[in-house]
Amino acid sequence: MKILHVCSNYFPAFGGPQYTMKHLSENLVNIYHDEVKVATTNSLYGPEMQQFQAIEPRSEMIQGVTINRFPFHRWQYPFVEFSGRVYKKIMKQTLPHALNKYRWELACNGIEAAMKNTDADVIMATTSNYMFSDYPFWRFKTKNPKPFILYGSLHLHINWPENAAVIKRAKICDCYIANTNFEKNKLVDYGVEKSKIVTIGTGINVEEYICEPAPIAAFREKYHVGQDDILIGHIGRLSPGKGAGILLDAFQLLYKKNNRCKLLLAGTSTPFTETLQKKIRAEKLPVIFLENFENALKPVLFNAIDIFVLASAGESFGVVFLEAWACKKPVIGAATGAISDLIDDGNDGLLFTPGDATSLLNQLEKLSGNQLLQTNLGEAGFSKTKQKFSWPVITKKYRDAYLQGIENFNSKVGR
Repeated sequence: MKILHVCSNYFPAFGGPQYTMKHLSENLVNIYHDEVKVATTNSLYGPEMQQFQAIEPRSEMIQGVTINRFPFHRWQYPFVEFSGRVYKKIMKQTLPHALNKYRWELACNGIEAAMKNTDADVIMATTSNYMFSDYPFWRFKTKNPKPFILYGSLHLHINWPENAAVIKRAKICDCYIANTNFEKNKLVDYGVEKSKIVTIGTGINVEEYICEPAPIAAFREKYHVGQDDILIGHIGRLSPGKGAGILLDAFQLLYKKNNRCKLLLAGTSTPFTETLQKKIRAEKLPVIFLENFENALKPVLFNAIDIFVLASAGESFGVVFLEAWACKKPVIGAATGAISDLIDDGNDGLLFTPGDATSLLNQLEKLSGNQLLQTNLGEAGFSKTKQKFSWPVITKKYRDAYLQGIENFNSKVGR
């Protein structure tokens, strides 16, 4: 099968969808010998972010996957932002989507041209937030329209209006891939055809997280984490949206009760980084702060911690939970629809009330004071990850979804 994958960023860029697309693309090549091409941006960061760092080369092959990276329009960002502020002040509402999308939804002529001219049997794109997901609206204006699969990765803690672009895109694609059944059920409530939604999520190679004892011990020794200390870890973007702030609030309360606890905050820096560091210094908290660490260090970090926490209230899945489980670590997540669908509370992890530092504190106390519970939750998570989220299992599910999308498209056009 010839496949075109379309995404906002691709390895070595950061983020969950990039991680999924890389592993999925490579496994489709290695397991099924499919021809996989990727159309993406040339940015190391999400195209809507203020930071920009170009990835070179523009075209290359990685593990059998052909990647084409395209520049995109950024000059209009300050103008759209300014217009949005003025419009909201005068009209008391957000800028119309027809204009606002040029700030947040990626304007990239190169990606659109790649979709228009592809000889692929099927196109799969992620995520629903970007304009390239409008392909089904204009594909019949091209000479050779293609079946279109959408891996939406929708953050459905947001109450999207029924006419929102992301909902329209979910309705018109030939097959929609959901991360969780929560996402699937919410979309059905929005009027998306149930039969075309497939729940899959993402995968992981457990073997990539195997780590020798020496570097783990060296890491803990370097940062003065003793054998009896409890190292709590957040490994992900250092932003309010990812819950780094509320975790730090809960840890501050925990440390007053148990000074054997320490905190690791490791991930991509954001404008919020300075706020976190100021609080750490002011409160003299024992926090290991690692910004923009090398990816090769990730297995060491996950193995070095005792408890993993992602306090984000806005995840569509949370691959970091799989990474922690791959290292047999207990996890704590926010009790939102998507995360509650992934974590079985009390069996392979613990859930807390989203946005509530006291609720998170209670779960941290419960887990940090119970070594047996830590072990049992970590082992259960490890077992679930190997059975349900290994890449061979996930890749087959994605490929089956592509075939279903092709069949749906052919039925639609009368083939």
